[in-house]
Amino acid sequence: MHKTRIRIVALLALAVMFSALTGCGRRGLIRVNGDKVTKEEFYQRLEAVTVQTPQGPKLAGAYVIEQIINEKLIQQLAAELKVAPTKAQIDRKLEFIKKESGGNLKRALMQGGITIEDLKRKIELEQSFVNVVSRGIDVPETEIQKAYYESLKQPNSPFVRPERRRMSAIFTKTKAKADKVYSMLASGMDFGAVALKMSDNTISSKNQGIIGWVDRNMTMVPQIVRDTLFSLKVGDFSKPVNVRGEFMVIRADQVRPKKVQKYDDVRELIREQLAVRRGLKEGTFRKDMALFTEKADIVVNADRYKDIPEMIKKQVADFKLPGAKTNKKT
Repeated sequence: MHKTRIRIVALLALAVMFSALTGCGRRGLIRVNGDKVTKEEFYQRLEAVTVQTPQGPKLAGAYVIEQIINEKLIQQLAAELKVAPTKAQIDRKLEFIKKESGGNLKRALMQGGITIEDLKRKIELEQSFVNVVSRGIDVPETEIQKAYYESLKQPNSPFVRPERRRMSAIFTKTKAKADKVYSMLASGMDFGAVALKMSDNTISSKNQGIIGWVDRNMTMVPQIVRDTLFSLKVGDFSKPVNVRGEFMVIRADQVRPKKVQKYDDVRELIREQLAVRRGLKEGTFRKDMALFTEKADIVVNADRYKDIPEMIKKQVADFKLPGAKTNKKT
């Protein structure tokens, strides 16, 4: 727990899914030739799924309950220490995320199955952790500036967004079909319409060819695809390209030029990162969390999970560090 990482996205997705399932009632969640599968049966099956966690494989139900308890404890500890997230902190991070999304935040959230309110709750939870860990720690301006300019020198600096191009593509299984696609486009037919009719890739077909944003360093995209995309002018499409035995006709839709984030825009984020790093090293968070968890009244009203509160208390007790430094700045 001393290396807590807030992983709430999966939990939010589950919460949204569960809320959508309520109301299925006696109609059943699933029907197969008249045979009903209830939502209770679905929940039981879901709880029994094994997931990979930093501590090794765990049953999903137990893992989710542990995470919820830990998150509640962090938020409550922040409130007790009088460092609960402020509206200004949450709004600042929300605005930063909106800018980084390129104006497509709602679309990105919809694809992830979460809402703006879900995102705000996630930010609030993460900010609670940050505020508790960094409580009373001052980071000099010179240290923040040094971290920023050193980061800019790194090959994959988080403060440098490389040039990106939005790619559309039509996929075919044969060269003959790819040539036909190219001829249709060359005759003036709309790219989206051709993709809808001719693409052998379901995602490409349903989205009228739109694939998404690609940069030159995106290694998950084959090199030949990146090279072809960045050789095109906006609006132009390529001749058929052989990609691992399949064929693609690629179009460059839009360009986002390289962007270096200004120091003032990321200063507070860097300060928080440095303060959290120092706070975790000093060990104050471990001590505060252990003491708070020991006295917490945690109850799980399910027999199969009733031992989780005791396990959590034992975990934090094991992390007690009698010789740990205490942050005297409050």
